Amino acid sequence: MKTSALVHGLAAAFLLVLPAVCRSQETKAPRPNIVFILLDNVGQEWFGCYGSEENCTPNIDRLARSGVRAEHCYTPPVCGPSRITLLTGRYLLRSGFTLHHDAALYSGGGPDPAREWVFARSFREAGYTTGLAGKWQINNLYDEPDVLRRHGFEEHLVWPGSIDRDRVNAADMENFRALIRAEDHEALAIFTRKIESRYRDPVLLRNGKREADAGKFGPDVLQEFALDFLRRHRAEPFLLYYPMVLTHGQSAVEPVVPTPLNRRADRPHHEMFADMVRYADQLVGDLIKTLDELKLRDHTIVFVASDNGTEKETTARRNGREVRGGLYSLNEAGGNVVCIANSPKLIPGGRTVPLMDFSDVFPTICDFARIAPPKDLVLDGRSLAPFLRGEVAAAPREWIFNQYDTVRVVRDTRFKLYSDGRFFDANADPDEQRDLAANPPADGAVARERLQKTLASFPPDAPPPFVLRSLSAFKKRTEERAGRSPPAPP
Repeated sequence: MKTSALVHGLAAAFLLVLPAVCRSQETKAPRPNIVFILLDNVGQEWFGCYGSEENCTPNIDRLARSGVRAEHCYTPPVCGPSRITLLTGRYLLRSGFTLHHDAALYSGGGPDPAREWVFARSFREAGYTTGLAGKWQINNLYDEPDVLRRHGFEEHLVWPGSIDRDRVNAADMENFRALIRAEDHEALAIFTRKIESRYRDPVLLRNGKREADAGKFGPDVLQEFALDFLRRHRAEPFLLYYPMVLTHGQSAVEPVVPTPLNRRADRPHHEMFADMVRYADQLVGDLIKTLDELKLRDHTIVFVASDNGTEKETTARRNGREVRGGLYSLNEAGGNVVCIANSPKLIPGGRTVPLMDFSDVFPTICDFARIAPPKDLVLDGRSLAPFLRGEVAAAPREWIFNQYDTVRVVRDTRFKLYSDGRFFDANADPDEQRDLAANPPADGAVARERLQKTLASFPPDAPPPFVLRSLSAFKKRTEERAGRSPPAPP
């Protein structure tokens, strides 16, 4: 009887604590997978979910409708600085990379893992499997063969983006180095035709090993790697950073390429670029389909973004008007980019976030994954995860920041202030034709004062860690040596 009473007592006690145990287990949900897809050189005017009339992005538009779309998302208006901001969660004024630095092509150094902490390192140290597929560019992977591992990526298939040494002889390479020393940006722009292919017969690095995939299309090879990464790691938490090579041209002087949708290369550039956007959208759709087939969608957060605006020679119809690409420009077409977050179970859809910038990605994805960044790391970004999860009604930002070269800009949901004093109603005047600085509206004067205080709160630019090398940097220094002040980026 005593034994029986003891058993019954233990059973009753167990039943009392069981609900609490279950609740505790429920709060420890599996950490979500993160997939961040970054399109290259394509502005908001090409995406239907942002008002495009070009009919190129049905799959991405579907993600926007069922997810959360950023109304205004700022990032530096050219690929290298944009990627550094995205990966580090820090504004360019902290890293010193205020000009474009194309390390892959011109060497000279790249972000040092001892100085810059990339979000993949936090995920790897927290037990995530980390993968990279696509375009890196911000380090030269031949000069620094171990740098991607040091940045936190366990697996990679990347386009190196250097001069193709299989297509040039020793004299050509010496000439190339001489042009870099001379900072001859015009000759170097032509020389980029000899860059490693990212499209037809691509040259790629697979976990550090160089391969030339004759007869293949680069985006397809990278997509195959990305999908295989998802399949192989379906049973464990993973981070996949997928910076596509689409829709950038092949080189500085080859802005468009044919895709498998239409292999004719003699078509108008607008038509060929539209095909590049459509093909990128198709790849995004196929990746989502694979997540569905693997039953990973419910606990995977997918981001789709673009790194900067489109080439200035390219236009598209958006909301009833013709929009010219804004690559390199701090105007809305150059620095206000696409960003969408989607997860059927984790992110309530059908909403927009008014303001974000690329520095927010690092703290946001760490928040979702319950990962604490290093305590001594200064991040400029703010976590949007509580808003994306639907826990709070208001997003954390009242302003967003952007910078290129010495020019800084900050905006709220309507007004936009440059560090040189220019002031615009960015919604009513996205092309920035009417400077309101001399005669702002009443509500604009209040907004300008608030935005000016925000600009004044930032520290001076940190010096670059080395001489920055890119066509734009070479051109700027050439003009300065000639006694001509280059125009400030618009």
